[in-house]
Amino acid sequence: MSGQESHDLSTRDRLIAATLDIIDHQGASAVKVGEVVKRAGTTTGSLYWFFRDRQHLINASLADRYVRKMSRMLDTIREITGSNDVPIDALLNQSLDLSEQPRADARRQRIRILADALDDADLTSEIANIQKQFIGVAVEMLERAQAAGRMRQDIDAFALALYAQATTVGLAIADLSPDLMPDPEKWWHLNSVFLDALRPR
Repeated sequence: MSGQESHDLSTRDRLIAATLDIIDHQGASAVKVGEVVKRAGTTTGSLYWFFRDRQHLINASLADRYVRKMSRMLDTIREITGSNDVPIDALLNQSLDLSEQPRADARRQRIRILADALDDADLTSEIANIQKQFIGVAVEMLERAQAAGRMRQDIDAFALALYAQATTVGLAIADLSPDLMPDPEKWWHLNSVFLDALRPR
C-alpha cells in the first residue's frame, strides 16, 4: 500500500481473517504482527490504527468469530421459532451432553472470549450486544411457551433464559478434569427433573 494508508473496515476484516488463519493453523502464540500485515496485504500502521497491540488483535479476532457464530445461530433460531411453538426443552437441552467434544470446545472458546472481554471495553460492548440478542430470542420462545400453556406462568422468562446461558458457561468447569464430569445418565435425569418442574401442573 502506498501513499495514505486505508483504514476502512475491509482492511480490519482482512487483518482479522489473517489472524484467525494463523491461530487456526499454528495457534495464538504464532501470531506475529509482521506476518499478519503481510497476509492481509496492508501495513503495520493500519494494524495499529484498529488494534492497540498484538493481544488486542488476537482478542478482537476471536471475539469477531464468536459474534459471527452467535449471529448465525440467532438467524437459525429465528427461522425455527418464527412460525412454530418450540418446546422449552429446545432451549435447555443445548447443554445436556457434557462429553460431546465440539460442545466442550465451544465452551472453552466462550470462556476465553468472555474473559478477554472483561479487559476490553469495545469487546465487552460487542459481546454484550450479541448476548442480549441471543437471550432476547430465548425469552420470546419461552413467553410463547407460557402463552400456549406449556410452561408455568410464575417462571420469569428472562431469568430462565439467562439461567440456561449461565449453565452452558458453567459447564466449562467439567472440562477441566474427567473427575469433574458427572455420570451422563444422572446428568440427563437431573435435567429431566428440571424440565418437568417448569411444566404446568
